[in-house]
Amino acid sequence: MSSGKCHEQATACDHCDWVNVMPSMQAGEQLHCARCGHLIVTCHPNAPQQLLSNGCAAVLMFIMSLCFVFLGFSSQGSHQRITLLDCVYGLMGEHYISLGIIVALTLLVLPVVYLSAVLLIALALRQGRLKSIHYGLTHTISALQPWLMVDVFLLGGLVALVKLHSLAEIELGLSFWAFCAFTLCLFRTVSFVDKRWIWHCLCGPAPTVAVRSGSALSQGLKGCQYCGALVSADTHQCSRCHHILHQRKQGSLNNTLALLFASCALYFPANFFPIMITTFLGSSEPSTIMGGVILLWGMKSYLVAGVIFVASILVPVTKILMLFWLCWQIRFGHGEHEKPTQRIYHIAEFIGRWSMVDVFVVAILSALVQLGPMMNIIPGVAAISFAAVVILTMLAAMSFDSRLIWDKSEEITI
Repeated sequence: MSSGKCHEQATACDHCDWVNVMPSMQAGEQLHCARCGHLIVTCHPNAPQQLLSNGCAAVLMFIMSLCFVFLGFSSQGSHQRITLLDCVYGLMGEHYISLGIIVALTLLVLPVVYLSAVLLIALALRQGRLKSIHYGLTHTISALQPWLMVDVFLLGGLVALVKLHSLAEIELGLSFWAFCAFTLCLFRTVSFVDKRWIWHCLCGPAPTVAVRSGSALSQGLKGCQYCGALVSADTHQCSRCHHILHQRKQGSLNNTLALLFASCALYFPANFFPIMITTFLGSSEPSTIMGGVILLWGMKSYLVAGVIFVASILVPVTKILMLFWLCWQIRFGHGEHEKPTQRIYHIAEFIGRWSMVDVFVVAILSALVQLGPMMNIIPGVAAISFAAVVILTMLAAMSFDSRLIWDKSEEITI
């Protein structure tokens, strides 16, 4: 497979549990699930080299983005410049330590850990020197990928610039452009990561089992959601990647509902209290999320106002309602319209992280606009509540097992 060809084997779809036979595939070909259409595996041409080149480029751009000025602005003779790290230090300095930790993890720590794991695996695959440590690195890649938010931070930076444009002269530093390049390189690296391909290269073909058309559960099998191997239902640990196996995610609906109720409880203070407090010439003006949207609309920044409204108001509410509806469908539905139902889940899973844009806007402005009593911006109490809402809804989507949608149609009791 590392030479650009996938060997024939069977695997269960992560999203609907349908058993798909994987035919011999050439580099550049993809295999989609025969039942739900989900992408199962992609055979990327020369994938180890692509991972190495794009990953190294991302690391280089990341280092450059830390070394120079990220943003700057001038207002009434006062000048202020910040680096990327100042976005974290600014929150820490205002005693928003938990918010600073969230920004540091999503912006700095997790991308570095992810890229390090990818580069080590790609180097090992290219040299053919595979060790047990690479199993843990591959699990790390799968776990961290949903939390890579550098593109959301970049959007937050653009929104912050628009907010300041009417008040000051804006400067885009060298690190800003390096960070743009880092974002592109990182997600090009992500596009070449295929977990089934990696596990095949690490461990060889999955164990052979007798299969027929149908779901893995209906055939007395379990599908490993990490490496794609099929094993018998009484097996508790995957023989290929050593991951602990369950027929379905344990307590999926209860965990999802608990996280959703917690996010609902935090959503109200996140919108009621100010997310940002602006001081201008000694006068402080708190701003809620909706207040910021109205202010931007009044400034005729219609596009940015629309982005904030969609990301911070519409998306969280829509995602929460979607997940509640999915849980209701599993409990009380009749097992119909599985594909549209699963599509709703995919939408809810995809849109959630974009709500973090308002948190990043606050982080950037808190670091950049610090001119003493003349003008400064600090986070409001709603910032941490809103960040918690985003994280909880993401965890709720991750805890939901979409295979339950298809179990309902097959009348399988788990």
